[in-house]
Amino acid sequence: MWTEYFTHIYSRKILNAHYIYRVIRETPYHSIKLHLKQAFRSVYRHELETRLSNKPWTQEISKVTDWPRTRAVAEFRLCVGHDCLGAHLHRIAIRPDHYCTLCSLHEPMDRNHLGQCTALSNKTECQRYWEARTKIMEN
Repeated sequence: MWTEYFTHIYSRKILNAHYIYRVIRETPYHSIKLHLKQAFRSVYRHELETRLSNKPWTQEISKVTDWPRTRAVAEFRLCVGHDCLGAHLHRIAIRPDHYCTLCSLHEPMDRNHLGQCTALSNKTECQRYWEARTKIMEN
């Protein structure tokens, strides 16, 4: 009795393997490549979404999409905190301190300080960011 059962299971495995081999052999390479690419992208997208769900700036970035490039880049850098201002440069060990070198207020140079810095003359936050970045790079 067990031999009939074993023979039945073994024959089903052989038939399944033969069917899978035939399907793969008859499927064009391009289709297999496309299917694998979509599978890897969906796994990567899911992993990326779980990593980004903990970040506080993910809601802020949704506002940036349709702006002109200079404004979008400035807003993105300021939202994420990866800008060329003193606080970030100090955090990544490029500058010895995080204070503003442009004015005499002796405050950390970050997004909050851009509006108060007396050395910057532009009106919008985006223009002030680019002006501060240029002046910091010149010093």
